[in-house]
Amino acid sequence: MNTNNQYKYTFVCIVFCFTYFINAIGQNKLQGYIYDENNNPLQGATILLNNDLGEITDSIGKFAFVNISASNYEILISAIGYKEKKLLLRADSVFEDITVYLSPQIQELEEVKVNANVTEQTKRSESFSIQLIEEEFMKEAKAASLMKTLNKIPGVNSMDVGTGISKPMIRGMGFYRVVVAQNGIKQEGQQWSNHHGFSIDQQAVSHVEIIKGASSLQYGSDAIGGVINILPPHVPLKSGVNGEIAFCGKSNTQGLGSSATISVRKGDVYSHLTLTYNSNADIRIPETDSFLLPAPDTAVEASHKVVLGNSLLNTAGKEKALSFSAGIVKPWGNSYLEFNYVGSLLGFFDWQGMQNDSIRNAHKKSNRDMQLPYQKADNISIFHFTNRFFGDDKLEIALGMQKNTSKEFSFLTDRTGNRKEDYNYFKSRGNFDLGLDLLTLSGNVFYTFKGIKNQIIKIGLNSQYQTHTFDGYSHILPQYNRFSTGVFISHKYSISKKWIINSGARIDITSFKMDETLNPDVEDGDSIFNPDFENRYPGTAFSVGCNYLPNSSTIIKINAGKSYRVPSAYELGAYGLHRHEGRFEKGNISNKPEQVWQLECSYEKKHNGFSFNINPFLYYFSSYLYLKPTPKLRREGQVYEYNQIKAMLSGGELAIDWLIKKKLLIKTGLEYVYAVNLDAKTALPFTPPFNIVTEVSYNFNDYKLFTKNKIGLEVLSVASQKYTVINELTTPGYNTVNIFSLSEIHIGKQTIKLMFKVKNLLNSKYYNHLSFYRRLRIYEPARDVQLFLSLPF
Repeated sequence: MNTNNQYKYTFVCIVFCFTYFINAIGQNKLQGYIYDENNNPLQGATILLNNDLGEITDSIGKFAFVNISASNYEILISAIGYKEKKLLLRADSVFEDITVYLSPQIQELEEVKVNANVTEQTKRSESFSIQLIEEEFMKEAKAASLMKTLNKIPGVNSMDVGTGISKPMIRGMGFYRVVVAQNGIKQEGQQWSNHHGFSIDQQAVSHVEIIKGASSLQYGSDAIGGVINILPPHVPLKSGVNGEIAFCGKSNTQGLGSSATISVRKGDVYSHLTLTYNSNADIRIPETDSFLLPAPDTAVEASHKVVLGNSLLNTAGKEKALSFSAGIVKPWGNSYLEFNYVGSLLGFFDWQGMQNDSIRNAHKKSNRDMQLPYQKADNISIFHFTNRFFGDDKLEIALGMQKNTSKEFSFLTDRTGNRKEDYNYFKSRGNFDLGLDLLTLSGNVFYTFKGIKNQIIKIGLNSQYQTHTFDGYSHILPQYNRFSTGVFISHKYSISKKWIINSGARIDITSFKMDETLNPDVEDGDSIFNPDFENRYPGTAFSVGCNYLPNSSTIIKINAGKSYRVPSAYELGAYGLHRHEGRFEKGNISNKPEQVWQLECSYEKKHNGFSFNINPFLYYFSSYLYLKPTPKLRREGQVYEYNQIKAMLSGGELAIDWLIKKKLLIKTGLEYVYAVNLDAKTALPFTPPFNIVTEVSYNFNDYKLFTKNKIGLEVLSVASQKYTVINELTTPGYNTVNIFSLSEIHIGKQTIKLMFKVKNLLNSKYYNHLSFYRRLRIYEPARDVQLFLSLPF
């Protein structure tokens, strides 16, 4: 059955089901809204009905139970930081939505964590910028990758390569300055280069913690720009089985995806399992006559046009993933084991082969096959977490093992004839061009003291060991070993109910040993790719912050400190072609650790469904590492080199949410980053332009079988980026429009959740300044119609 027939068959089945059940008689229903004492909707509140059924409130504080037959309702409502409330109602006395107001719990302002989830209480008590992204947002904003999903958050961007590779960027800082962690353990699958995204299954992610700005105290040196921390699934509240089966279809890439999630709890023992499979065809773009080769503007190749069309050939991909966790919950705490596997097969846009008519025609035969060049990645991780309470004190232990493997296959060339034996060997292995293998062992131990009145002291130890090897015909990164360990202490002092002081300090030592790599063909390039190299990098970080909380709806913060970052293996030892980016990259073993001084402020106000949040920031780097495009052109591509300079980044984020009469929601988020090379008085490369995202959505009343009905319009306005470094292209501004709708359909006891989206509704032609395709003068993807269907049970 071809793809078009599959779409037709799916559509006919859905229409048939709707037609068959549309006239069914509605069942008894109980719904309402939960608010705080300031009339702001409470998202994430738990509603337990008759000690049996459970619901979670959405972004407008709404909950709904359908298909219930009880004559009396016992409703227990709870939310972190608020007093529980119990209601007793007769079913025949409830004729309209119920409204409940919760009162704050009277307690000292301190860090409150349940199942490792950061709550609103943490947001009020921590001095850095922290945001908890819950399941509702993750589902409504779902995009091709986890990073693209998080793009809607002001200050968060992604550097994209195709459909499956996205690198995080926070406040203009990306590459190795942002930590992606799984419950506090750094995820290392993205550390090689720009065309290695992080190996996390988006379907297994229900909530995420985002920290904007330097977070080196707890996470170590790589968190100089921020943290994206993937939190574990919620522990089931009661014994039983629940889960969800989900499907998705996307018109642009003819994408087909499915996933299944199941959670089981019996007594104190629980487990979660998620299985995912996604398949995508080549990316479609607005009709484009030709593209240009990735070369400096001054090079002859920069003006060489290559025929393109409306498809990026050989960008198809497949992904499969498995996530499993099992643990126990006891009065003393909890302990669990987690296993993750993410495997992908991704085609690279063959910008070199497209110059050859025979290769182009071979790619055109199928929009789903992945011919040379392509990448195969396999990522395995095993983690163990234990949280042990001793009265009010808490011990946290996290241990992890990660095995990340990447293999790239491409056309091989022996230009001088000196590598005939190597050429024949790696060609027999499927044109095996580049293999990278990274083993990481991690350990974190934290202890939190709460024995002193109004004070919380936390001490911690982080250690990590890495060993890296390589294989294949080409070279980009040497064999190396890396070991780092650090200790920190943080102190929180609640002076009063309105004032909190946070402070902390950290000391680290990192040792790095790189093996010499010789050029196997001395007639082609430098004789030594990498020399023997060994070094130790000490580092220190500290911060102090103050929170002022004049009332329960206002938060004012200021935080200042100093952080550092040890150069990555890539920044020290890279030497070779970054194939998919079309550039030759060179590290420098003389690079020193980055040092940065940061100042951040925050003001947040909520009142009657209206919220306002502004976060200005300033970072001064006395030593800043960046990848600089040069005018040099090798046969492999344009040369980029890692340089070290003084730099400054400043800017801020603004977010406004306004819920009108429980129905109309208006959301606006904007961000601005100004990044300057202080030595050369020029811009820094890869700086995101000023942008505004505005979303307007409306929640309709329930109708018969249909509940939680919502439609929305999103407009993304991006300014032109003219402040660029030499040999980096400027990018014109643009506007794109997206639409979406959501609904839940209740058929008997079964709920069907539907979401419909259209990305780039107007099929606009525009460039993404942070995308690889910008250098080729290739537009971003064309209109994409998406359908998501899920069946919870």
